[in-house]
Amino acid sequence: MSNMRIQPDSKHDGQSPAKGDSIGSASALPTKRDRILKAALECFGRYGFKRTAMDDIAKIAGISRAALYLLFQNKEDIFRTLCEDLHGNALVRAQTALQSEIGFRERLNTAFEGKDLELFELVCDSPHGSELIDLKNAIAADIFLSSSKRFEELLTEAIRQADERGEIELSRGSFQPSNFASLLIGCTHGLKKSSSSVAEYRQQLRHLILIFDLALTASTNKASSV
Repeated sequence: MSNMRIQPDSKHDGQSPAKGDSIGSASALPTKRDRILKAALECFGRYGFKRTAMDDIAKIAGISRAALYLLFQNKEDIFRTLCEDLHGNALVRAQTALQSEIGFRERLNTAFEGKDLELFELVCDSPHGSELIDLKNAIAADIFLSSSKRFEELLTEAIRQADERGEIELSRGSFQPSNFASLLIGCTHGLKKSSSSVAEYRQQLRHLILIFDLALTASTNKASSV
């Protein structure tokens, strides 16, 4: 099984049938791989990983069991590929938001929502959310860690640039961009654990980013109004 690394700057480069375009790509027609991954996502959410059989995935994807095994070795292979696609797509959304021309606060809101909401919704909407989280930690931890590291790098650079442009003033709290990024990400982890729905997480996330933004822009806003 291939251990593809997530690189949102160039998206996935793999050209093999099992590691090609990501879910929801702009292709005119969904590939067999796309159908398999969407079917697996449906099965895992509805039945949980343990109760899902390869036959279930093949049936929903509209292919034979033999055809399924030509592309994926087993359920674990499918699950890892799903994680690669979902986290890769999330990073692309976050990077696009952080490099946009909207205001600093909205860049943060859009980036975190782009990174977190789809994955959080999948877990919240499934009665097997806890199992899927445990499974992610068991067989796809490297994918999650790679994605998390890359997002922190993107966020750190976006914060550094905002400080250089005078949008925020990190010196007020003796912050380094990496400190700000790490603290903000840590706070969002806590919000996800305490939120019972996507709507609640989104609301709390916006409150959190508002507090951070106000704390770091108070002096710059005051100076600009003089």
